Amino acid sequence: AGPRPGDGGFLEAFAMTLPLVTPAPPPGMTAMRATGLALLAALAWGSGNVAQKTILLDLDPLLASGVTALIGGAILVPFALREAGDPALPPARGSGLLLVTVGLAFTLAATTLQVGYGLTTVTNAGFLVNTAAVLTPILAWMWLRERPAAAIWPASLLTLLGVFLMARAPWAGLAPGDALTLLAALCFAIWTLLVGAYVTRFRRPILMTVVQLWLCGALSTALGLLMAGLPTQTALRLALPEILYLGIVSKGLAYVLMAIAQQKVSASCAGVLVSAEAVFGAMAAALILGETLGLLQGAG
Repeated sequence: AGPRPGDGGFLEAFAMTLPLVTPAPPPGMTAMRATGLALLAALAWGSGNVAQKTILLDLDPLLASGVTALIGGAILVPFALREAGDPALPPARGSGLLLVTVGLAFTLAATTLQVGYGLTTVTNAGFLVNTAAVLTPILAWMWLRERPAAAIWPASLLTLLGVFLMARAPWAGLAPGDALTLLAALCFAIWTLLVGAYVTRFRRPILMTVVQLWLCGALSTALGLLMAGLPTQTALRLALPEILYLGIVSKGLAYVLMAIAQQKVSASCAGVLVSAEAVFGAMAAALILGETLGLLQGAG
C-alpha cells in the first residue's frame, strides 16, 4: 500500500515521490536468494565490529568513516559501469533526488555510529544499533503505510531480546555515545526504507552503493581533516588492516549485497535479517579476540 495523501509533514510529502507499486524483482532473484544475500551482508558487518572499534586507536572517527567509505566505493566502480550498460534496466530519469537522499541518510547513519563507537562500549553499541530491527517496521507502517507481515513484530521483539542477552544483560550502563548509537539506528532504519524504494524502482543497487559511499566518504573525510588534521604515516600504517577490511568487506561488499537483496525482501524483513550482525559479531570476537559465550549469551 502506498502513502495516503494529505497527512502532512515532510516525510509524507517525500514519500509521495516513492514508488506506489513495487516492480517485479530482477530475473533469478528469489526470496531465498535475497535472504541469503542479506545474511551475507550481516556477516560482513558483524565480522567488522572489532575493527570498527580498534581503528579508533589510530584514526579520528570521521576520518575512519570517510576513508573506508571511499575505498568501498572505489572497488565497486567497475561493477557499476557494467550495471549501467544493462539494457534491461528501467530508465533512471527522476532518480536524482532519491539517490542523493539515500546517500545523505547513509552518511549521517555511518558517521554517527562511528563516533558513537568511540564513546561507548562495543556491547552497548552492538545492542543499540540493532534497535533498527524494530524501528524499521514501525517507520514503514507510519511513513509508507506498509503493513509488515504478522511474523515481523514478534521476530523484531525477539531479535532485540536476543541481542540484549548477548550483550550480557544488564548492559554496561549509559555512556555518552549511547544516544549517538540510538540516533544511528534511527538513521539506518530510514536509510533501509529509502534503499528499498530506490532499488525496487530503478534497480541500480551498485550505482546507489557507490554514490552513497562516495558521498559519505567525501563529507566525512573533509570534516575529519578539518577537525583532526592529517593523520601521521605511523597512524595510517597501524590502521591499514582495519581500513582495508572495513572498506572492502564491511562497506563495499556488505552494502551492495544489502541493496541487491532489497529488490526482493521488504525493508521490515531486511531490518530483522541484518540484525544477525550481532551473532556474527560475537562469533568474530570469539575467533579473533578469544572471547567466550556464556549460557546467557548462548541463549541470546
